[in-house]
Parts: sequence; C-alpha cells; structure tokens
Amino acid sequence: MRICTFTIFLLSCLAFQSFGQNGGVAEAKETAYPIAMYKEATSQSQNLYNGRQYYVYDNRSEEHQFFEFRKWHNGVIMYDGQRFDSIPMLYDIFKDELIIKHFNGDHILLQSEKVDYFKVDNHNFVRYEAGKDINEQMRTGFYDVLYEGKSRTIVRRVKQRQEKIVDKMVIALYPQKNNFFIMKGDRYYGVSSKKSALNLFPEYKRELRKVLKDQRIKFRKNRETAIVTIVDTYDKLAKQ
Repeated sequence: MRICTFTIFLLSCLAFQSFGQNGGVAEAKETAYPIAMYKEATSQSQNLYNGRQYYVYDNRSEEHQFFEFRKWHNGVIMYDGQRFDSIPMLYDIFKDELIIKHFNGDHILLQSEKVDYFKVDNHNFVRYEAGKDINEQMRTGFYDVLYEGKSRTIVRRVKQRQEKIVDKMVIALYPQKNNFFIMKGDRYYGVSSKKSALNLFPEYKRELRKVLKDQRIKFRKNRETAIVTIVDTYDKLAKQ
C-alpha cells in the first residue's frame, strides 16, 4: 500500500514538473514573440526617425509656416525607398521641409533628398529635381501633383514671411502663393492666368472655353479647378 502510494506521488511530481517546464517554454515563446515583432518594427523605422530635431518657430504668431494646418495630420511617406503609413506629419512650406512626430513627442526633420513623396489630406507631394524631373530653371523641392495624365499638372506651394508691429510686438505673417505648372511634351510651362493656360492648347481654345463656361468655373475664383479642368479636357480631346 505504501509502495503504491509512493509510486502515485512520484508520478504526480514528475507530471507537475513536466507541465511546469512545458508551461515555461510556452510562456517564454509568447513573451519572445511580441518582443521580436517590436524589434522588427523599430528596426524598419529607425531610419525614418533618425533625423535631427525640428524646433517650431513663430509659434505664437497669428499665421503659421505650415501647409493648411498647424496640427499633426497622419499621412503616407515614401522615405529612402520604404513606405510608412499613418505617420503624424507637418509640412513647412516656407522652408520646404517635412516634419514627423517621434514616439516621444519630438519633432523630427526628415532629409528632403530621401523623401520620394508624401501624401496628406488628399494631397500628393512629390519631390522633383531641377534639370532631371523638371525644367532646369525650376526649383528642386516638393510639388503638389494635381493631375496625373499625359499633360501633368503640378503646383509649387510657397509661403513668404512678413512682419508687422502690433503693440510694440513683432507679429509674423505667412501669406501663401501657388505657382502652377503644366507639362506639355517634355517641358513644364508656368500658368498664372486663363489666357496663359489656354495658349498652351491653341487648337482647342474654343472647346476649352466652352467647358469652363458649361461647368461655371471662374478662373480667378478657382484657378486650381480651372487649370485641372482645362488640362483634363485637352487630354481627352487629343485622344479623339
């Protein structure tokens, strides 16, 4: 009886030890898995967050140096050949620099030459190099692609810094200007008026004017929509 009881006790101890060992291995695997995932994710993003810190200037001014918003907006970045999604970003169009938000809250300035493109708030900014992607006299930097067709349309969005004195305090102002370019053939042409846009397509002037009139698009009030409509209509007419 004692031998039987001892045998049962011994088998129970061995079973418990075996269970504890297996449980420890399983637990170790479960712990190691998220750590491996974290290491893989951080290794992929180390290059993205390796820039120098960006300090926000004129942060108390009425206006700001950023494109559209002063707050972070999530977007997509193609950086150094790798795509990153849902990245909080700010685009300083006064300095033509892209800033992202680090995990710890810091502002990180990306190296512009490594940014192929970024997308934010339904805008697609592509970095073009003068003499390679665009005309020699055009400035290297980020251009907002409005229309991607045979006659591509892009816009260079810039801000100028101005100052005014209010109650003996210097207030910074940032008026924005948009410079539109239409690619025809292998060259880009700057357009700033309805006349300059239509002159690029002399053989279809009548049709293009009619489209703007039918859609009630006023060039002075909505240059962006007018230019895109002109170019899109031209591409369609040229295919006929």
